[in-house]
Amino acid sequence: MTNKMDGIRFKNPKKLKMLDKCKELNGLIYQLVKQFPDDEKYNIVQQIKRSCTSIGANITEGNSQIYKNKELSFYSISLGSLNETIYWLDVSLQNNFLSMQEYVRINKLIEEIMKMLITMMKKLQGESA
Repeated sequence: MTNKMDGIRFKNPKKLKMLDKCKELNGLIYQLVKQFPDDEKYNIVQQIKRSCTSIGANITEGNSQIYKNKELSFYSISLGSLNETIYWLDVSLQNNFLSMQEYVRINKLIEEIMKMLITMMKKLQGESA
């Protein structure tokens, strides 16, 4: 939802359904890493928590921008964080830190978020300046 005030467009990021999906992803990741080995506490655990949290944070920050190019830049960073999270999930699966069932469930949610984000980016790019 876009509002205009004195020629400046602004949005309320809390209205994005995608953020609910991001919070769900964060919850799954934070629960998942509790079962990881202690020696991964400062390696994979820290990295995957940071990357998954960055997804929603950058979507929120991007959606709060008044300039489209800055908004798109934050969304692009979110896409990068989505892919980084996938990488850490792949490494975790490779090291048997999670089951294939957990891996598939989380990847499905990531794909949903990615599709929603790309759709939003395409729509934003199509808007007139």
